[in-house]
Amino acid sequence: MDSSSLCLPESQLRLSGSDLESFLYTVLFPPICLFGIVGNALTILVLVNNDFMSRANIFLTCLAVCDVSFLLLIIPHSLANFDRFSLNYTFRYLYLPSKMHLIAFANWTSAVAIWLVVGVCFERVAGVRSPLHRLTTPSRGKLVIGLVVLLSSCAALTFYNHVSHHCFIKSFCNASQIMAVCLDVNLDVWPNNRTNISPPALRTYVAATRAANAMLVVFLPMILLVILNVMLLYYVKKRSFFMYASLGKVSAKMRKAGEVALPFVATLFRRHSDQILQQRTEHRVAVTVCAVVTSFTITQAPSAVVLTVTSLLKERLDSQWYHMTTVTSFLVQFSKTTHQYTPIKIWVSRRKAFALDKHNLHKM
Repeated sequence: MDSSSLCLPESQLRLSGSDLESFLYTVLFPPICLFGIVGNALTILVLVNNDFMSRANIFLTCLAVCDVSFLLLIIPHSLANFDRFSLNYTFRYLYLPSKMHLIAFANWTSAVAIWLVVGVCFERVAGVRSPLHRLTTPSRGKLVIGLVVLLSSCAALTFYNHVSHHCFIKSFCNASQIMAVCLDVNLDVWPNNRTNISPPALRTYVAATRAANAMLVVFLPMILLVILNVMLLYYVKKRSFFMYASLGKVSAKMRKAGEVALPFVATLFRRHSDQILQQRTEHRVAVTVCAVVTSFTITQAPSAVVLTVTSLLKERLDSQWYHMTTVTSFLVQFSKTTHQYTPIKIWVSRRKAFALDKHNLHKM
């Protein structure tokens, strides 16, 4: 019997890999996606309308754009879990050949977003260490070159997703049904004992870049974020200690001198009040950035571990591992909505600190 005339039942046409995947993408993902897009859109509006575009604000704006792009690229995968779309021939005709490419572009935007988070934390540390740093105007040329290098580097690291699977597409039921099976090029043996026809050079490239992607896109940024987070807390504490120590020395000198002019005392305590307010602002920013780092670690690290193990194994994994891959991938998508309001909080805190710095600068 000619297979092209064979009509497949709906159970075989469904695109969900498991009931767990169907639940995640039909019940949980739609509201999370809407929440994330709205939140990141608000972030973009707040930051774009800012009078002073610092490097951190530019990074936060780019981060929000990347997160929105990522969520939009995941929407077709969510739709594929609904019967209304998965059983539709037009949707399958457009979605099945482009599925792996959509995943590749989503991973690209995710990689860029991860390094932008590192950039934001670095700017935060630099701002706390040197308050005048946030008063400097960033060089537009250097920022453009830096962003182009970041985009290009992340594109090179994630390009393997375009060629990591070999997809077989076939028509059934007199061309009224279409099916596709995508197999990992790194598997030694494909299902049904079929020979892997992928060139050895391609398999080596995919394995190497997959491991490099896990190391340079997740593990290294995670280590850097922890280091930057520790440095941030250290400098905030150091500034607080220096502020109280300097105030104590000035007060001691005033007591030894006996009489002090009243205007000088008023100025001293006014500056002390400004420093207290600025210190509280810095602490709020530190707590916010700590939350970002913690969220990043919880949502990104499991995916990196799974990706690394997958790159090392060269045999088809069981259903339990597929469930783990599904959950860790969904955690990455969830992370795009957990910190979209954080940039607004950081921006508000930075505005307060920036205003205090200008106020103190004018009084000097």
